[in-house]
Amino acid sequence: MKKYQKAIIATATVLTLATTAVGCSSPKADDSNKTTQQTQTDIGKKKVIADIEMTPKNFTYKQDDTFNEKGKELTVIPMHIANNTKSEFGVGAGDFHLETADGKKIDTFGYHDSFGDVIPAGKILDGNAYFAIPKNGKDYTLVYHPAKAASEQTLKWTIGSPKK
Repeated sequence: MKKYQKAIIATATVLTLATTAVGCSSPKADDSNKTTQQTQTDIGKKKVIADIEMTPKNFTYKQDDTFNEKGKELTVIPMHIANNTKSEFGVGAGDFHLETADGKKIDTFGYHDSFGDVIPAGKILDGNAYFAIPKNGKDYTLVYHPAKAASEQTLKWTIGSPKK
């Protein structure tokens, strides 16, 4: 009887290990889609114009119960801007806008902590840019283009859809 018990335990162990190995070795479909989706955006990618480094940190919805624009949702993009020049540099959230997949321009939404300042040489500015976007909107591009800048002074980031 003990001989059969050892054989049954050994067989069960082998089957359990084999099943576990097969289950752990195949990727989940949901995980591979998330990875693909994340690599399609420029969120977190630094871009440089005239020794000024700009990086959008993320693109998320902003919960604010006082926001009440019909058919729109409030979003926020935290920006990291480094002035690597030898002179000060002025920048604000108003220098940015969103473009939709069909080419429509969405200007920043004035919000109490939107960024705007003169960055001294060698210093950094971190701040938020807010946008009121259509509900269920997707495939956005963040554009840096100050109002009085030449057309070649433009940076673009593909940022996709906001995250909750």
